[in-house]
Amino acid sequence: MSGRLSQTVRVWPQYLMPKHALTRCAWWISNIQWPPFKNAFIRLFCRLFPVDLSEAEASNPSDYTHFNAFFTRSLKPDARPVASAQWVAPADGTLSQLGTLTGSNKNQLIQAKGLHYSLEALAGRTTGLDHYRNGQWITIYLAPYDYHRVHMPAGGRLLQATRLPGELFSVSDRTAAIIPKLYAKNERLVAEFAHEHTQFMVVMVAALMVAGIETVWDNSTERRPQAQARTTTPAGIELAKAQEMGRFHWGSTVIVITPPNTAPWRDDLQPGQTIRLGEALTAA
Repeated sequence: MSGRLSQTVRVWPQYLMPKHALTRCAWWISNIQWPPFKNAFIRLFCRLFPVDLSEAEASNPSDYTHFNAFFTRSLKPDARPVASAQWVAPADGTLSQLGTLTGSNKNQLIQAKGLHYSLEALAGRTTGLDHYRNGQWITIYLAPYDYHRVHMPAGGRLLQATRLPGELFSVSDRTAAIIPKLYAKNERLVAEFAHEHTQFMVVMVAALMVAGIETVWDNSTERRPQAQARTTTPAGIELAKAQEMGRFHWGSTVIVITPPNTAPWRDDLQPGQTIRLGEALTAA
C-alpha cells in the first residue's frame, strides 16, 4: 500500500465519527473539578506528553481547578523572552508551512505538499482582502503538550473578529497532508488588526477535541456548532506585541497573514521547525 493511500485509510474514519459530540464530551470531562479525577488526569497527561510545568505559574497539578485550567495554563512572566523584531511568533508550536501568497490571484496558501487553499476560503469571504494579495503567511501547529495561549505577532488595534462554523477534523500533519482545504473547512476565528499603516490577520483554527476558542475581548468558548458566521467589531481593543489575544481549550493551529509591504520572514525558518512564543519571525 502506498504511503499516501495508507494515510488516507487511517484518516477517512474522521469523516464518519461524531466530531462535535466527541468534542462536547471532551469539554465536559476537561471541566470536572473532583480532585482525585482531575489530578490523576493531569498527571497521566504529563506522563504521556513532554509537558514542562517548571515554566508554568502553577507547577503542581493539584493547583489547577480542572484539566482545562491546566491545559490553558499561564507561563511565568520571564518564560518567553520577546524578540525586538517587528513580527514575532504568536504561539509555541511547530512551523507547519510558511511562504508568500501565490497563484494567479496571489491568494493561495500551502497546507501541505500538493495541497493549496485560498485566502478567501480561509477568511470566509471574498471582499476586503485585496491588500493581502502577494503577502506572506505562516502556519504554526500546537501539539497537545504545547502552551495553548495565542499572543499578538505584532501590536495592533482590533478591526473585526469573525467566528466561522465548520468541521472539527484533526489538524495533525498526517491529516493536513490528506484532507483538502482542511483549515478552511474547520471551525475558526478570523481576527484582523490595524498595525501602523497596514493590517494583518490572525486565524485560530479549531480541531477535533478543541472545545472552544476564547479571546480576550470575548471569553465565550462558543460551544457550537454555530449555524452561521458571526462578525463582531469590538471597540477600543488595542493589544501590544506578544500580549495574549486568545487561547485554545485543547490544541490546534494558528495562521498569521501579513500584506506584501511588511518585512519578509526570516530565511532560516523551515517547515518542521520548533518555535516558541516571542521568537523573531522577521530579521527586523
